[in-house]
Amino acid sequence: MNREMRRLQEREERRKKRKDGGGSRASRQATAVQARPKAPAERTSIFRRIAGYLHEVRLELSKVTWPTREQMIAYTTVTMITTVFLTAVIFGLDVAVKDAVLWLVERRR
Repeated sequence: MNREMRRLQEREERRKKRKDGGGSRASRQATAVQARPKAPAERTSIFRRIAGYLHEVRLELSKVTWPTREQMIAYTTVTMITTVFLTAVIFGLDVAVKDAVLWLVERRR
């Protein structure tokens, strides 16, 4: 069970407890004690946690709908054209502002 599913399950359990009346303060404290993370001695090794994380990443990436080659070419083309256009606009504005400032400075002399 991945983190997202665990969180969803925990939220549902909390909602259910609230709906049922929530119980006494002692029972809430007991559940809070149970929800604490494991002691450092009981934790799994760093290598197992990394392996588990990479496994979850691989599973999530297998669910992704990847673009086709044609879509990727289209997206790349649009990105490149937009980048060139915006670069030209900014360059033009830069030159225009520079010329305007130089004209104002020359006029003041």
